[in-house]
Amino acid sequence: MNTHPSHQTPPDPQVSPQPVEGARGVDGDHGTQGTRQGQLPPAAGTAPSDPSPERSPEPSAHPRPLPTPRKDDPSTAPSTADDLLFGDVHVTLDADRGVVTVTGDALPTVSLVRAEGADVDEAVPLGTRSAAALTLTVDGEAARLAPARGRFLRRSYRVDVECAGVRYRLTPDGLEESTLFKEGIAIGELSSTGDGRVSATWPEDRPAGSEVLPQDAAVGYALAAAFGTGGQSFWVAAGAFVGDLLS
Repeated sequence: MNTHPSHQTPPDPQVSPQPVEGARGVDGDHGTQGTRQGQLPPAAGTAPSDPSPERSPEPSAHPRPLPTPRKDDPSTAPSTADDLLFGDVHVTLDADRGVVTVTGDALPTVSLVRAEGADVDEAVPLGTRSAAALTLTVDGEAARLAPARGRFLRRSYRVDVECAGVRYRLTPDGLEESTLFKEGIAIGELSSTGDGRVSATWPEDRPAGSEVLPQDAAVGYALAAAFGTGGQSFWVAAGAFVGDLLS
C-alpha cells in the first residue's frame, strides 16, 4: 500500500519534488490455531472446542476496492450454483489477480481480495492463507478473517471469520467436504475442488435456532471457493510423506 525562506531577490529556479508512490508491504502468515494440538476436528452437528479465532487481524477501515474481472478471460467467468435455499449463487474466482466474489439475488455480496505483491501459494485457490494479505468484505463491510496455516492435520485447514458479530468456521470433515459452523453449530456442508465451483447442502435436521441466513450462505460459498474444502487425515498425509522420503 525543506522549503526555503523568502528573500528580497527572486530565488533560483528549483525543480518541484515529484510525489513518490508508496508501496504497502505484506506481512507474513498470521493464520491462527483455533483448537488445541492433537485435537481432532469436530464431527458434523457438534460444536468445535473453540469456534472463535484466537488471533485475527482487525478489519481494515478502508477495504481494498474490488478489481473488475477480466471479461476476455473465460477462467474468470462466474460459476452458478443452484442453491436449494437461496436460488442461483454466482461465484467468481480469479486466481491470477487473487479475487473471489459471491453474488446472488437473495445474498449479500461477499468479496475476498489478495493484496498486490503478496507471495502466491499455488496450492491455495486464492493464492495465500496469510490473513495479513487478504481483505474480506461482506455487503461492503470489512470482516475479520483468520485462516489456519494448512499443514498435516485436517484442522490446520480451518478458516475462521467474524462478521457483524457472528462467528463462522469452515473446517474439513473428509477428503472433499468441509463443514460450516455458525457460533459453534454445524449448519451446512460445502464442497469445492479449487476451480471456483462450489456446492452446498443445508441439512434440515439442524438444531433449533440455527436457521441458515443469507449472510451465512454467502460467507460459506466465499470461503470454500477461496481456500477449497476437505483434507487428508493425519495418518494418510504422514504415510505419504514417509513414502516420499523412502522412494
